[in-house]
Amino acid sequence: MPPPSTRISVAEDVVIPAHLLATTTPSSHLWNSSHCDPLEQGPVQQAIQTAVFERKFGRLRRSATVSGDQPPKLRTMANIRRLSAPLSVSELSSITEVQSPCFSPLQFPPQIQQLEGLGVCESVSVTRDGAWPLPPRPQSYRISRIETGTRPQTGRQAARHSIYEIYQKAKERRVALQRKYWVQVLFEYAVYLILIAFIYFVLIGIPLWKGAVWWLYYVVRFEFVIQGGWAITIGVAFFYAFGPLLVSFEKDPPAVLEKLEGANLEHNRKTAQDTALLIPCYKSANIIGPTLEAALRIFPPQNIFVIANGNAPEPLDNTEEVCRPYGVNHLWCPVGSKIIAQFVGCYAAKHFPNVLLIDDDCALPANFPVVGDRLKGRVQCIGYTIKSVGSASSRGTFCQQAQDLEYKISGLQRAFAGLLGSATFPHGAISLWRTDFLKQTFHDHPGFSVSEDWFFGDSCRRLGGRITMCTAVFVETETPSAVFFSSGGSRGGFGEMTIFKQRFMRWNFFFVNGMYFNMKYILCNWNLGWWELGAKLFVFQEVYETLLYLVAPFILPISFAVRPAFCGIMLGATNGLYLLNVVLFNLIHLRKKKESVSWTCLLVYYMPYKIVLFLINVASCYWSLFKYARYFANRHPKVIEDDKAVEVVLRLEEMPIMPSEETKKLPGLGRSFSITKVRARRPPNASQQPSVSIRASVLGVDGNWI
Repeated sequence: MPPPSTRISVAEDVVIPAHLLATTTPSSHLWNSSHCDPLEQGPVQQAIQTAVFERKFGRLRRSATVSGDQPPKLRTMANIRRLSAPLSVSELSSITEVQSPCFSPLQFPPQIQQLEGLGVCESVSVTRDGAWPLPPRPQSYRISRIETGTRPQTGRQAARHSIYEIYQKAKERRVALQRKYWVQVLFEYAVYLILIAFIYFVLIGIPLWKGAVWWLYYVVRFEFVIQGGWAITIGVAFFYAFGPLLVSFEKDPPAVLEKLEGANLEHNRKTAQDTALLIPCYKSANIIGPTLEAALRIFPPQNIFVIANGNAPEPLDNTEEVCRPYGVNHLWCPVGSKIIAQFVGCYAAKHFPNVLLIDDDCALPANFPVVGDRLKGRVQCIGYTIKSVGSASSRGTFCQQAQDLEYKISGLQRAFAGLLGSATFPHGAISLWRTDFLKQTFHDHPGFSVSEDWFFGDSCRRLGGRITMCTAVFVETETPSAVFFSSGGSRGGFGEMTIFKQRFMRWNFFFVNGMYFNMKYILCNWNLGWWELGAKLFVFQEVYETLLYLVAPFILPISFAVRPAFCGIMLGATNGLYLLNVVLFNLIHLRKKKESVSWTCLLVYYMPYKIVLFLINVASCYWSLFKYARYFANRHPKVIEDDKAVEVVLRLEEMPIMPSEETKKLPGLGRSFSITKVRARRPPNASQQPSVSIRASVLGVDGNWI
């Protein structure tokens, strides 16, 4: 028997369940993760982080140490062999927090606790083969190596593994999409050259040959019947303008008190129990408060997710502090873009069957209907009618009232399209989706951050989902106060203070490019069955309008040169037709809803406003053709091909922010969840390890963050 001072070591490998090693201690424990500096990560942290991001999950092994200071009976070789027998196999499951792996005694399996009870393990520290130690703990285990596991994955592990596979593909795709600088410059100027060549050789042609403009003039003057052309134009416009007047808005929901309290508030919230409210925002501290106050009359606090975002490792303003008293969930996403914030929020609210997407300046009315029961069959998305308001929910300027009329008639047109087949797309300000289908839509979405709501509609229809409308209420959204010049305001049009900036720079950018997607949809897609006939009818309307914008600079001057008097009369008749349309709409439909627009604005301001918008649309189509050269010189990844965006979702899968069943019962409970420190993207041969750290806290009943 060896002397008492001798130390006997057993190097037998036994398995430690990795998900137990990865769990952090409660916040009140002495060795809480907050006591460990995340900037000084040792080999244990690095080893665990590497293990988390292996393509196939594995098992962590350890070596136990036997001290020579134990009673003699424990130092017999028979007992040592018995104690060093292999433990049960456990696969590596998802690790919820890798920023600072500080462990508690409760993390170790019963077999290891048995070793402790027998006095085999003494106070040492968690190390990796003698490397840098953590503070002393009652047990000591080394991470010696990683092996591939064979046990089937649980549902959550499989989901996380699926996201990780998408993350790996996104990193590979990002590398494939990158273009060298000289390729981008060559692409851009090649497009400019093609445009110049097209203008001269196709449109002008003279003196080499007679170009398309000359032949267009010849056809209009000698072959084309101008009266027939105007008849076709007016006939198509009449159907699309007056057809929606055949349907009506839904009846108003039951009125409720503006200040709901007690039982009334709980009754109002029961309809929204299965729906999460996602509010993407950017520097919205000054406007998010009223939005949350209105939302809390409809939704329980734990159903509301404010997703603040920006290209920075830390929040850009105090939106989190503003959200704190309301008890709602707050997420900080360090990747800027509204669509990425919605993508992250969709996975954060994955436990809810339905999600409602709204802008940060949308005030939900107190009687807002959450019509999740309509999401059945092929109906996967429901849009809501919206209204334009000025600051403090006022009627605003004539420009804002004209937009109000424009938004409301657009809502009725979408409702008409939804009855016949499908609306082309929901309003970007508010829409209700089935959560699982919205995830599919994100996977199909091309990822453009401009006109993202239009591409939502395109992806939805191509995936076989109908888009219908709920017209029972009008949801307020603040809009720009002027067409060209504005003195500012609290907010308007996602930050744009004028109609020109809003539409010329953003909304109309994909008008011409959208023709490709629309024609592809009309010719190739039949996933909606018989509903496709109605859907394609209104998709064609978008193609037709864009063609009018493109040919207007040629057809109108030539028509006036050939038949000036007749064309002047028909142009006036066309505008009169549209004026009659909005007068009937305001007199019948809006009057029944008690949402009429002032007659002064309608009769004096509206038609000049629409003519100016027509000119803006025409100019924006040609401006976008010029800007496409630089925009598409960089290849744009889909949402799921953006590795930074997928990386954020991967961390959400590892650390869910949903409250437990016990905490859900507590009033005024919310969570603050920050995903920060997204590192610069690396070349594909760099070591793969997490590049995001997570901070989560819970808002307790006493109003303090735990």
